[in-house]
Amino acid sequence: MMAGGAGELVCSPSIDIRNDISELRRLENCTVVEGYLQILLISDKTSTLNQELLRSLSLPKLTVITDYLLLFRVAGLDSLSTLFPNLSVIRGRNLFYNYALVIFEMTSLKDIGLYNLRNVTRGAIRIEKNPELCYLDSVDWSLVMGADGNNFITGNKQSKECGDVCPGMMEDKPLCVRTQFKEKSDYRCWTSNQCQKVFCSEYKHNGDRRPWRGSLTVEGPSAPRPVLHHPDWLARASPAGREAHPRRLSLVSDGRAARWIQ
Repeated sequence: MMAGGAGELVCSPSIDIRNDISELRRLENCTVVEGYLQILLISDKTSTLNQELLRSLSLPKLTVITDYLLLFRVAGLDSLSTLFPNLSVIRGRNLFYNYALVIFEMTSLKDIGLYNLRNVTRGAIRIEKNPELCYLDSVDWSLVMGADGNNFITGNKQSKECGDVCPGMMEDKPLCVRTQFKEKSDYRCWTSNQCQKVFCSEYKHNGDRRPWRGSLTVEGPSAPRPVLHHPDWLARASPAGREAHPRRLSLVSDGRAARWIQ
């Protein structure tokens, strides 16, 4: 391990966690993994024990992995939402056979849940042979990585058996962004209580471009209007740092989160 800047701890070299899930505690203070992170071969003989441990184990400081993230046969892990709640970037500097994110034969995994993931900079994803894994069709991977032509997603739980429901849909008040992905328009979410975010890199105010540090969520037709309204603010919604068409925004009172005006 080596220290980074103020408040940052860069952990290197690459980290391989296998056979003992408690080894993940080595990452408790890491903000960046310089290299790859592999978690694999955690026996299903201790699945119940693993579940109890994983419910209490979280790595909220970890935001960046510079190479790739690989998970293989980790029994008892049913979501990545608690384990990696703030993982935002997988850079793919070095790849695992052209993949930056690999989730393979995870028998307990029910959703991916990486709700703060905003950018897979280089490489594709491979999600394969996870028999209980749902919330795959509800993720728009183009918001994270652009074109998804090389992604390999197969052998997971069939969509018709999942019944994925994004936040607000049961109340007929959808809260998540709706996008067109793979010729299908749908609401986008990671889990039943976590929308997929659209990240924005800059906004325009009175002709000046300024960096935007928050994230954007789309306002549904029946959702309440935010407290503040600035009609002269335009934002370039830039998923993964790429420019898209500007849309007019409404801003909530803290000045960070925003919703589209439809």
